[in-house]
Amino acid sequence: MLSHSQDKRDAINAPVRNITGSIDLCINGVAKYVYTHNNHLKSFTVERVGMGKFFGYGVCQKLNIHLVDTQREINVSTVNDIKPFLKLNGVASITFPNFYVTEVNRDENTNELSITAYDALYKAAEHTAAEITLTEYTLAQYAEAAAALLGLTAVFRGFNEDTVFDTFYPDGANLEGTESIREVLDAIAEATQCIYFVNAFNQLIFKRLGADVDLTIDKEKYFTLESKTNRRLAAISSITELGDNVGASLAESGSTQYIRDNPFLDLREDVADLINNALNAVGGLTINQFNCEWRGNMFLEIGDKIELITKDNNSVYSYLLNDTLTYDGAFKQVSQWSYEDNESETECNPTTIGEALKQTYAKVDKANKEIEILASETTANEESIAALWLNTESISASVQKNEVLTDAALSSLNESVATLNNQVSAQLTAEDVKISIQSELANGVDKVITHTGYTLNDEGLTINKSGSEMTTLISEDGMKVFKNEEAVLTANNIGVDAVNLHATTYLIIGNNSRLEDYADDRTGCFWIGGVIN
Repeated sequence: MLSHSQDKRDAINAPVRNITGSIDLCINGVAKYVYTHNNHLKSFTVERVGMGKFFGYGVCQKLNIHLVDTQREINVSTVNDIKPFLKLNGVASITFPNFYVTEVNRDENTNELSITAYDALYKAAEHTAAEITLTEYTLAQYAEAAAALLGLTAVFRGFNEDTVFDTFYPDGANLEGTESIREVLDAIAEATQCIYFVNAFNQLIFKRLGADVDLTIDKEKYFTLESKTNRRLAAISSITELGDNVGASLAESGSTQYIRDNPFLDLREDVADLINNALNAVGGLTINQFNCEWRGNMFLEIGDKIELITKDNNSVYSYLLNDTLTYDGAFKQVSQWSYEDNESETECNPTTIGEALKQTYAKVDKANKEIEILASETTANEESIAALWLNTESISASVQKNEVLTDAALSSLNESVATLNNQVSAQLTAEDVKISIQSELANGVDKVITHTGYTLNDEGLTINKSGSEMTTLISEDGMKVFKNEEAVLTANNIGVDAVNLHATTYLIIGNNSRLEDYADDRTGCFWIGGVIN
């Protein structure tokens, strides 16, 4: 709440009060014209639009002005910025930030100008994270850099001893660079459990909703009041698109604040600690859902806590997060807040592809454009791991199975097998495809048998399929081919022995002789050893 003297407190609460409004039409913050209710100004409204969440958003302010210009002498365009004022007993009170004109319309029948303008948060959508060149920083340093892009200075309120803005990012947050500064500011507010807005002094305020009441609105101050149920923050859940979810909750029931794919939480090893700290800081925050039309108070700021006295003299508590201030010769304010329910979202059943992945470990590295997905399962004697890596250069995948076979499992074989590792790896790039199949025997494992008839053991590689009379044995000593039990071909360091050797064209013996079919039914023996002396 803006600081003000007791005289001003008495004046704003008096049964009869004198509040007048004016606007400064500026260029780059320098006033060129001043319009009052007696000089062209018909009315203006300031809408402050927040969200139905406990934290993690900015409250952007929209200004609508109506000027009577019968002589068509007022010239307003998007080069102008506007500073509205409300005056109490003729004394100007700094109430609003600078607004930047986005639209001007003229009613040709009444010669009335309608002007629309927004505060500096409107410009945040025009800037991207790539414009912030910091490589390592704290959250506070990044917030200050983002504010500077908008021509503002950052101020942090309501954090007391909480050091959340000191959280350090030695490699930067998980930002791609294409995010708008408005999206980045939302992410900062989520990671620090606050809201943000531009105040009357053109500062970017990061404010955590507090416990102290700034103003009581009793029955004498409002025209209508509709008070509904309270919403209480009981859980915080950080959720990624791929299902890497971390949550914390109070013992009591209440609402859950979901934080989705936040770049200031992604890839950090201490996400669970950060979420627990967040719940300790703001867990139990309670906001009444209400709608109140009342006399208004120009000294209230966005995020101030208000006490509302109902018709039956009960007190309910809420915050100034959504409201409209209107000046049209008189002054009034309409304030309200309602929670944004989404029953389809629960911590145990997020609406993401993580559900299909059984919420296994997954992370998206936006800066390096990499995705890593890991699914694993461990039982008493078996561990299975499947992993997938995607980046701009390649797609890699592997499936690995480590199996521990105990004596009990092989008691019928009277042998001990410790570990069997089977792994399949594949890599796809723009140039080629690589597939690797690996079996590793360790700690006494002495046999691998496949369903296609391959056996690998101490004797070597034996190839023999059920129903075939042929068997091939390959070892470090050579190769043998058996027909049933008879060795029909042997190749080793002595030579080659064959039963039934058939040469279809010719047979060379040593260095000099060759036998082959010759002229009808005859056989020729030819000298191929060179010239005979």
